[in-house]
Amino acid sequence: MTSEYAPQMPSVPPLAEGLSSRTFEPGVGGDGKPEATTAAFTRTVEYGFYEPWYSDEQLERLQPVFSEDAQELTGVYVDRGFAALEPWGSAFETIGFDSEHPVGTFVDYDKTLNAGGAEPLPARLITGVTVNPSFRRRGILKHMMTSRLAAAVEDGMALAALTVSEGGIYGRFGFGPATRLRGLQINASASGDSFASTAPKVGKVLTVDPSKTRDVLKDVFAQFHRSTRGSVDRQATYWETGTARWDPENITSWDRKARAAVHVREDGSIGGYVVFTFAGWDSEPATMRIRDLIAEDATSRLELLRHLVEMDLVERIVAPNGSPVSDPLDYALTNPRAVKTTSLADVLWLRLLNPVTALESRAWNADGEFSLTVSDSLGIASGVFTVSVSGGVAQVTSTDSATAPQHFELDVATLSSLYLGDVSVLTMRDAGRVAAQDEADWQAFSATFDLPTAPHCATHF
Repeated sequence: MTSEYAPQMPSVPPLAEGLSSRTFEPGVGGDGKPEATTAAFTRTVEYGFYEPWYSDEQLERLQPVFSEDAQELTGVYVDRGFAALEPWGSAFETIGFDSEHPVGTFVDYDKTLNAGGAEPLPARLITGVTVNPSFRRRGILKHMMTSRLAAAVEDGMALAALTVSEGGIYGRFGFGPATRLRGLQINASASGDSFASTAPKVGKVLTVDPSKTRDVLKDVFAQFHRSTRGSVDRQATYWETGTARWDPENITSWDRKARAAVHVREDGSIGGYVVFTFAGWDSEPATMRIRDLIAEDATSRLELLRHLVEMDLVERIVAPNGSPVSDPLDYALTNPRAVKTTSLADVLWLRLLNPVTALESRAWNADGEFSLTVSDSLGIASGVFTVSVSGGVAQVTSTDSATAPQHFELDVATLSSLYLGDVSVLTMRDAGRVAAQDEADWQAFSATFDLPTAPHCATHF
């Protein structure tokens, strides 16, 4: 029997006594400066990530981009008067932060995710998650996460996404790693395993003034986002740092180290850009560092890298956190040892909220039909789903029991990791994360579900 599917609202656990939470939009006072609550919240996030506190001027710079992204802030606060009832209350009220500073923070806002389907899918992005170490084991993270996932479900979001600082935290909330990035080191010297491309040059790479590139950055990224499975649309801070208006060390200053170049195709259109900095003459060997490289196609990406390698006096190029796992660069060189992978790490973590909408919005590799029993400890996405793929498009229905001959069982975190195609169902089977009822045609399931290339998310948040 087929039923109309609606995700279930999770049960939101209460906070410990003396704590309360509230969600609000970043606010501006009559003087044009961020309200005290917003300023305290933002400074608390930076404190939680061991970063310098923002100055008043820095907060004023941040406010417009927070508003542009329509961010919502959720804070957990110590109730007024409660601290006085505790042995530590006197110290807390005397030398602790004031009551506007939360002991837990959580930020979310909406962008889109390219899941490989016809159109990008709206996604609820999560960032700024911190808990004051003096207030652990009081249910703060669980309360914030479940309450905000409940809000995402109520808003009709098909999935939530985050990038994580610690990999062991978010699996229990149904998140799974869904994309990875490589760090690269390229030998740009004339000796040893040096860089040399097998392809002739195409188009022209121009050194440009980064302060003039805002529209170019937006246009190129928009094309990249539309064509790249795994891509997440970018928050407004990218356009400030990419155009050198914000120094990452102090956003009130211009980034005078930033350099930029664009690849101009033979038809005059711009196919990609790179933002980079020189590590300084005391770096050994002389090193250029890529901050951001976005290209609409492989040709533009390779030409931008070739341009950096051929710059005078530069002996090494490093791209610490932005290279795709599936990179044509590996096979475009006469000597592939000129490029070394220095790191490989997860980036984007996903959490499916509505499997029907999410699965109908992704790419598929072949026609096929199967049923999935999805378990979810929060109850949001639990259910049995029959997936019928024809012509690269899936029709997904929620059923009371499996209706397809091939039936598989997995939890929502596993399904979320499989969603963009970064890992195979066969790998997840071997890891004990996917099981089959009765005899299963794993090869047919893999042929339908798995995708031929790795996804690529170039957005950090």
